[in-house]
Amino acid sequence: MPLPRPNAHCAVTLLTVTTLAAASAALTTPAIASAQTGCAATFNLFIPGTWETTEDADPTVPVGMLKPIAERLETKHGTAAEIYTLPYMASAFDNGKTYADSKADALTKAEAVLSEIADTCSNTKFTITGYSQGADAAGDLASSIGNDTGPITPERILAVGLLADPGSGTKGESVVGPKPSGHGIADPRPQGMGKLSGRVASICDPHDLYCSIKKGSSPLLGSLGSILSKASSSATPDQAVGGNSTLATALASDFSRADLAGISDAAGDLTRQLSTTDGTVDLAQVTASATALTDTLSPLAELIGSGAANPAANGQLAAAPAGTPENNASKVLDSAGQSDLTSALSAATTIIDAATKLTNQGTATLPTHSPDITALGATADTLNRQIAPLASTPTDVLSSASGVLSVLKPTVVVNQVLGVVTGVTSLDMPAILANLTLLPQKVAALDAHGAHKVAGDLNNQFSPLVRMAAGVDLTWVSQVLSVIPDPSGYSQVAALAASILANVDIIKLATLIGQIQEIAWAAIEKLLPPPGQLPNLLAAGAEMTGLLPIGLELASVAVNMLSGKATTTSPTLPGKQSTTAGAAVTNQAQGFDLPALAGSLTAMANSQGASDLASLVGEGLDAASFFASGAHQNYNTLVVDNAGRNAIEWISDWLNLHIGRAA
Repeated sequence: MPLPRPNAHCAVTLLTVTTLAAASAALTTPAIASAQTGCAATFNLFIPGTWETTEDADPTVPVGMLKPIAERLETKHGTAAEIYTLPYMASAFDNGKTYADSKADALTKAEAVLSEIADTCSNTKFTITGYSQGADAAGDLASSIGNDTGPITPERILAVGLLADPGSGTKGESVVGPKPSGHGIADPRPQGMGKLSGRVASICDPHDLYCSIKKGSSPLLGSLGSILSKASSSATPDQAVGGNSTLATALASDFSRADLAGISDAAGDLTRQLSTTDGTVDLAQVTASATALTDTLSPLAELIGSGAANPAANGQLAAAPAGTPENNASKVLDSAGQSDLTSALSAATTIIDAATKLTNQGTATLPTHSPDITALGATADTLNRQIAPLASTPTDVLSSASGVLSVLKPTVVVNQVLGVVTGVTSLDMPAILANLTLLPQKVAALDAHGAHKVAGDLNNQFSPLVRMAAGVDLTWVSQVLSVIPDPSGYSQVAALAASILANVDIIKLATLIGQIQEIAWAAIEKLLPPPGQLPNLLAAGAEMTGLLPIGLELASVAVNMLSGKATTTSPTLPGKQSTTAGAAVTNQAQGFDLPALAGSLTAMANSQGASDLASLVGEGLDAASFFASGAHQNYNTLVVDNAGRNAIEWISDWLNLHIGRAA
């Protein structure tokens, strides 16, 4: 279930790297001892990327980006090289767990299998290869082994290969191919590779933000990336990134038990079970059908109530081509919005509780016309009416939308949060505030020329603000921004500004400004007619008189922007209970208005960080850049050396060479 993929991958400037022979000298490896009976000479651990495997996958079957590398090792060395593709969660925010939870699962399982093989086969040597989230885990594993805290000793590791590693930039790794311009989104590993230095090869497309990002020049982006890649849903506040895991946990939706495509069938089954023609109702079946409905409705209702499924986000989904998962997700959100999911969940829970209570009392079945079944049947009928719009959505639409909806929260957070910050920093706030104060005065004085000029300036100045407001939920974004531990202060200033602007009718302000500009221009035309015509002072005066009520309305609407105060962010983030950390941030600055923030906003607008952030957003940055393998799937075409080999070929040849030479 990959996220929408960025379609802008710039051409990579190929850097000269060492040839395979030279690389083999630089990336040193110990020799393999003679093989034991029943043990392969090498155990080759492959850790796939996000959504490339599952916890119950067959470890003997290579998958995903690393599959061709594993197959080349098998072809070259046969049974002497055991291939093991790690089954693990391989998820990110779509199963009720965060990315960090999934990576921790990979580490735990990888450590267990390495330890088991090492204990059973004392002469077996190891290679470790990871891609994307798998490289994140593989790199952490290599760092622990290299620093003598891992499941096996460093001497038993032949080589480690990392593709698109979010911990890239770690000391001791050898960079192969184009040199990344930054470090990984999850930050380099502080302990380095230790004794494995020289045996770890890292390949990263410089345009892949997952493994190459300049956090120093984009502090907000870096802080957001750290949260998304590191914060665990089970972490206590003092264990989490920046002392607050609220944002990461709030982004997790659990669609793992949801069956959107089967919602109509589940509702139909429930109705049939409660009106069976044989006269007997099986309460266990009733409970199962009602539970299936709650498993599907709960995450969808939570998503809609979270703030992520706001009109702006849905509008972006609706703009996708017809038939795509994104467009279908928009249709599902529309039909879910027309349904009464909260009441339907309550009805389903009532049925489950009643059926369970009867079962616990020793009643497995009841006659169809018994009072209890009659009551449950009426509740089921009500439930069916409440979900009718959703249940009537075509099955293929529901099915394809599930993947998009399951990761909608982080997608919307990344897109809208970064969009607001870039929008806020693009505003000339001092000039906007000055002109908003001046324009009603020009109108009141019936100054056509002055009103026209000021209104024209405001039109241009308001343009980015209107675009930003039309594309986001400012209240929700201000809450999210308030809990991002950004030491640069970008997040706090942007949160305060968004909090104020959320209470401003920006669209109405822009409309009034446009009306004033048009009427003032009409008055000017009558005062300064074309050659051969006399000025019509009375008509011009009449036009300007018509401006007065508009000017008064403008002054009234603009008051929230001119003097509105930042409000305290709710301690409850959308969809999840949070700590009070977010509220504490804005409490410190509560009472700020836009004039007070104007200087900070101007400084932000002129900073290199704002420029870099705007550039990244302009290139199509989305949530996939942080945690999904779909953002960086070009490694089978990324050329990394003068021989023209791509990253997959290079890693394959490198592993094969060292396994063969050490045999």
